[in-house]
Amino acid sequence: MRGRRFSPLKGREVSGAVMSLFEENAAILAALKAEGHDLARPRAVDFSHLFDDRASADTFALAAQGQGFSMRVESYEPEPGRWDVTASRVMEPSCRNITDVEAQLSEFAGRHGGCSDGWGFFDA
Repeated sequence: MRGRRFSPLKGREVSGAVMSLFEENAAILAALKAEGHDLARPRAVDFSHLFDDRASADTFALAAQGQGFSMRVESYEPEPGRWDVTASRVMEPSCRNITDVEAQLSEFAGRHGGCSDGWGFFDA
């Protein structure tokens, strides 16, 4: 069973204020810590991306793998014909680390025709 996915909706409005990606990730991590998750030790953090075709998904996966990420490409069940590509890396799950990697991968996915679809601890 896969763990929860946290969707980074950069610029999401909360109570009339727009949250940055960093602020949203900080809020998610604070909630996880309050639930008792150990965020002090390195662990696999999984970053999901959606693509409209398999070729783009595979190209992104191969390129990200070359940057040291473990990759998984799967059909995206909620939307047939789309592809879910998960890039995983063991890291300290700090807000700065997650936000930096998320922004890097989001920009990289965009260059390959994809978009970010959140992050999580899917094997937790």
